[in-house]
Amino acid sequence: MSEHIKAVIIVVLSGLIWSFGPLVVKNMIDPHIYQLPYLIIRGLTVAVIIATYLIIKEQKKFILNIIEIDKVSVIGGLCLTTAMIGFIYSISNTTAAVTLFMLALMPFLASLIALVFINEKISKQNFISMIIAFIGALIMIYASAFSGSLYGLIMGFISSLGFAAFTVALRSKSDNKKFYILIYAGIFCATISCCLMIINSQEIYLPFRNILLSITHGLIVASGLILFSIGSKHLLSGELTMLSLLEVVGGIFWAWLPVLGINEIPSTNTIVGGVVICLAIAMNSYRFDKKRLQNLIR
Repeated sequence: MSEHIKAVIIVVLSGLIWSFGPLVVKNMIDPHIYQLPYLIIRGLTVAVIIATYLIIKEQKKFILNIIEIDKVSVIGGLCLTTAMIGFIYSISNTTAAVTLFMLALMPFLASLIALVFINEKISKQNFISMIIAFIGALIMIYASAFSGSLYGLIMGFISSLGFAAFTVALRSKSDNKKFYILIYAGIFCATISCCLMIINSQEIYLPFRNILLSITHGLIVASGLILFSIGSKHLLSGELTMLSLLEVVGGIFWAWLPVLGINEIPSTNTIVGGVVICLAIAMNSYRFDKKRLQNLIR
């Protein structure tokens, strides 16, 4: 099995792990009220889990590496923080259809940012695959309500842009250094959310059920980010973000599965769109141009 196929499998697995996130949020008590406390706990959980992973992996080198803060790591961490916070505010202020539409822009945004900053070019096959995945997303949200505030739409775009920029930052770092971006992101997310709570004079309170679910979601996010970062060595930025769209497809499936308690039955458009996205990902992995990637492997 080639390194590229292994990377595809790893990143697909990360997307499937992330797809359990909406299921966790749906089981919270009034999640729209406790957004910021949830982000604080989730951010700290992500930072602790990634730090534990690196301590086991690097031991004494961890302390030296964590204090060697560089510009790319800070920017990457802030971009992922922006994606995390932006997504919560988007889904809370507009429909899921609008948020999904914004997420479908990620592969294009990531490819553009990668081209400008790290000279990473995509092939015709990659571009066609991204177009097909975008069409799949459009099919999924067809006939869905596009109501909601302009603020929600803007936050959705900011979230998409943030994750795209974070992906490019990952691609620009060496194997071990890229994981520190994830720690900074968790700390930044918790810190910024805490500052927003102070500014809004919001009480720092979460129901015990929500605390446990926030920690669980942090575990889900951290596990997916570790796999996503490992796979980033052998995949281009646009491909990484396109593969992450499986999070949406998986999330819909788990919400439908009766045994998990939500039992949301997807529409025909949703099923067809999900299949199209999966086909686009399969097409992108077929006859991949390995020579083109060799000079771009970090």
